[in-house]
Amino acid sequence: MGGKTFRYGQDGFASALGLCILALLILIAMTAASLTRSGGTVAAEYEREMQLRLAAESGVLTAADTLERHSPAAEKLPAGGRRSVAVHDIPMAADIDLHVVIEPQTDGTIWVTAAAIDQRHDTNVSDGEHWTRAKIVRAQMEKKDGHYVWRRWF
Repeated sequence: MGGKTFRYGQDGFASALGLCILALLILIAMTAASLTRSGGTVAAEYEREMQLRLAAESGVLTAADTLERHSPAAEKLPAGGRRSVAVHDIPMAADIDLHVVIEPQTDGTIWVTAAAIDQRHDTNVSDGEHWTRAKIVRAQMEKKDGHYVWRRWF
């Protein structure tokens, strides 16, 4: 063969190494494409979660403001009772159902609880279940000098 010497086992090494590198690059590209595609979904889910939380917080703050200005309305309820508060004038995103209740406690404080419930039912959960997304926020008010004042979130 004219002075050429062949070493067995080295002929396909460069091809095999090239195929491994190509497979790794394809895997990286597919991962990047998947992350890019899911980024929009994650952003939309986060935006809806924040809309629900802010609606619930607005409901609590509206009820708290009403209690600060008109505290005799809360005194008609016995401790352990529960009364819904109308909060129709709160601007919020479409398809959010907001429920706000006040609950007088035996220690003289009042719990103000708001639940913002998503009515769209389009959560992108891949487990096959139909989840209802909601946010619940609670605050506490206490009576000082004949009026209810803000105490804390919890």
